[in-house]
Amino acid sequence: MSTTKPYIAIDSDIPFIKGVLEPWFSVEYLNHRDFIRNNIENAIAIIVRTRTLCNRDLLEGTKIEAIFTATIGNDHIDTQYCGEKGISVYNAAGCNAWGVVQYVMTSLFLVALRNGINLFNERIGIVGAGNVGERLAGMATKMGIDVLRCDPPLENKTGDSIKYRSLEEVIKRCKIITLHVPLNTQTFKMCSDHFFENLIPGTILINSSRGDVIDEAAAIRHINRLGALIVDVWSNEPEINFDYLNITDIATPHIAGYSLEGKINATVYTVKNLAKHFSIFNLQNFQIQIENEDGEYYNREELCNEVSKLECVARILENRFPVSIEDRKLRDNPADFENIRVKYKYRKEIDDILLNDIIKVIKNG
Repeated sequence: MSTTKPYIAIDSDIPFIKGVLEPWFSVEYLNHRDFIRNNIENAIAIIVRTRTLCNRDLLEGTKIEAIFTATIGNDHIDTQYCGEKGISVYNAAGCNAWGVVQYVMTSLFLVALRNGINLFNERIGIVGAGNVGERLAGMATKMGIDVLRCDPPLENKTGDSIKYRSLEEVIKRCKIITLHVPLNTQTFKMCSDHFFENLIPGTILINSSRGDVIDEAAAIRHINRLGALIVDVWSNEPEINFDYLNITDIATPHIAGYSLEGKINATVYTVKNLAKHFSIFNLQNFQIQIENEDGEYYNREELCNEVSKLECVARILENRFPVSIEDRKLRDNPADFENIRVKYKYRKEIDDILLNDIIKVIKNG
């Protein structure tokens, strides 16, 4: 009887996974550029990120029976083709949701502070109320900021037209709009000329979902309709449109979900999905334990002495996640997008202690 272990290929940039699967598989760690058919034709499974396009060109003629993506979405995977070929597809839905919420809130408060906008008098329109959007809605509500949710699939599923509003209503009633939708035929370039022409003048627009949700050329044409533009995701990544970059207020290289907890979750969810698919009992309760890093604490009096509550919250949020530093890195060298992203040091998320502290600041002024 052969004792050769089955072969799997893993994206080498997925953290915390090296050494985990070797007892059961022959494992090769590949740069995402090396995920080509010749390198994976004998693999029974691959573990990838969004950089690997899993379609007929990659998969045809291989032995792959399952694809595991350590990401919340799977729009980089041709699920129709996989279904036809009997290839199972698993993602890590919700793994980095709180990291994206942190990105949105930190960026939003910084932009509001720069532009003199009182967020507590504004309304946020959340387009896409799934894992990220619903968490964001909850945090905004706790902070005393009014929220409208737009999610046609969820509205159709639940029949709840009170909780979910149309995109047209969100555009007309919200001066802050943040996008948290998957990329599909309905959302591809949903923010086009019509969208921008109907915005409230001075709207803050945030995209941390997928780059192609926004028609970048249309955004450039209608930049005068926007009060601020916050962008983490781009069409044609890692190549980016420099003209589009130049109209943004905060620009980052697709790191909104790059929190320490989010990356741990992504790997844990992925390993558990693999354990379920291949019936590996010893991995079904897999966890990752790491020691807390220093630098998590801050002096609120030092950060917030004699400043407004808006500035205080902005300082607290950026102390945990200095998004302006990441913005500067990308602007200084936009051609280095992928390298900046790969070398990004995972940050700690907003925990309950920090959130409660922020709510105290808001309530007490």
